[in-house]
Amino acid sequence: MPESGGRLKAGAGIVATASFTPAAAAYSAADTIGVAKEFTFTFADSGLAIPEGALIRIVTSVIKIDQTGVISGETSYSLPLHSVTPPSAIADNGAYTLLSADLAAYRGLLSLGTPVDLGTACYVRTQYSDQQDFILASGKTSMFGYLVTAGAFTATAVARQITLCGFVV
Repeated sequence: MPESGGRLKAGAGIVATASFTPAAAAYSAADTIGVAKEFTFTFADSGLAIPEGALIRIVTSVIKIDQTGVISGETSYSLPLHSVTPPSAIADNGAYTLLSADLAAYRGLLSLGTPVDLGTACYVRTQYSDQQDFILASGKTSMFGYLVTAGAFTATAVARQITLCGFVV
């Protein structure tokens, strides 16, 4: 959260969320779930927007799926991140590929892990031990991501809720 004078408090956490809902359809490995979604970062303790164009570090991601079991073939997910809406505009259930039109906006990839059946929901929390630093675009407090499945499976139309947590570097 900003202090008076525009400085940041040390250790101020940030958070962003997005929800990706697949069609009730068969997805191949490396297909996108839904379309690119915006992750708008705010300070976790106040809900205020982070500084535009900030350098951020993502230290944790969480996937929550409100379904009672992992679907056969539903393995891990990844989240390619972009500084603006990706020009490629890959459609739901389209094969993810980093196209030349997306290179200027591409910021990197987060491996989100494999959901685990916890009874009433499937869940995975991933801690990043390496440096997951991203520079937001000038004038922006957000990034855009595609949710990409590693395995082939037939999805139900249940949202995959993604939360990213970190701090401004």
